[in-house]
Amino acid sequence: MAEYLGAKYNPEKGYDNDICIYLKPKTLDKIKDKDYVDVSDSGDYLIELLKERPKIKLIASSLVSYEYLKERLKNKIVLIPEHHCNFEQIKRSRQDVTTGGYISVPSVQNYSVTDEVRKRLKKIGLNFITCFNFKNRQDVLDFYKQIDIQIIGHFGFVDNSEVYRHPTKIISAASFGIPTIANWKLGYKEIEGSYIQSRNMDSMIEEVKKMKNKDYYNKFANKIIKSAEPYHISKIAEKYRSL
Repeated sequence: MAEYLGAKYNPEKGYDNDICIYLKPKTLDKIKDKDYVDVSDSGDYLIELLKERPKIKLIASSLVSYEYLKERLKNKIVLIPEHHCNFEQIKRSRQDVTTGGYISVPSVQNYSVTDEVRKRLKKIGLNFITCFNFKNRQDVLDFYKQIDIQIIGHFGFVDNSEVYRHPTKIISAASFGIPTIANWKLGYKEIEGSYIQSRNMDSMIEEVKKMKNKDYYNKFANKIIKSAEPYHISKIAEKYRSL
């Protein structure tokens, strides 16, 4: 976003009179009252720090996070969602549904869950790929170009306290016209209806089978592409400019 706006990124000097945004800072020691803190998915440790600094302004990245922070802090808070990765507005063009996928960070839980998803999909004739080592936006684009369905397979792990979770991953897939099957999460509030909720592995498989119907798939794909349009970087950039 800094590059897109022509802004300075991690400058060492010459920013005293600028509008400064600090992403998930560990401390507030160097942050001035006129500055912004982007809370993102940082967690409650920042709330305790910010209670002592009510003049610092905040950026929340999801509707649930915004509402949660408003209830607990006196600081000015603005809602600026994260943009999706698909700047070029690339559209999925394959006709057949053959490949599911999941992109995230490496963890024991992610490897375990995705192994189970891979086994389940193989039984119904679908491939499943993962991307746990992406380095830049191009890596993310290359991943989404390979898949037909995004499957976030942590079914059954419902935690209503996940107020900092944001739906960017689902929105990024939607921008290509790629449906997502995922567990319900509180932080996905603003995109209800734009992803397919699944309670467990069995219901996930049933939803994937439905997606093999081209008419069903295309109808849902067209719907979610439209839902992703407000999250294009050009539109999110305007929210930053308004600061």
